[in-house]
Amino acid sequence: MYKIPKEEEVRKALYRSLKKHGPFSSLYQLREGVLQELRKMDEAYTISIPRTRTVTARSGFVKITVKKRHERRKMDKCPVCGKELKKIKNLSLLGEKVVVGYACTLCGYRGKIDEGPLRYIFHLSR
Repeated sequence: MYKIPKEEEVRKALYRSLKKHGPFSSLYQLREGVLQELRKMDEAYTISIPRTRTVTARSGFVKITVKKRHERRKMDKCPVCGKELKKIKNLSLLGEKVVVGYACTLCGYRGKIDEGPLRYIFHLSR
């Protein structure tokens, strides 16, 4: 049987893992590091990759760098934290407002209209 840890426990494990191993260059490595620290608290704890990414984005002490790729998919929610994206608009030569990109107010993700995440890099910011 497995247990799902509380968000505060995940944050503690995240901080310890980043302190111990340094920056992580992939989401899978981050999850494995956090899971290793969670299992020290309770052997039955487990965590999914999307939850690890979401808690990390909301933590406030982790800087997330996103490498992007060209994509033809419209984004409604932030690919890092899941919050609604704010549209970045610009005026065209004809004076019309045109959406040129998206920005997240919670985690700081910014991307052009045809970009999507390819790889995440996680660093301690404090």
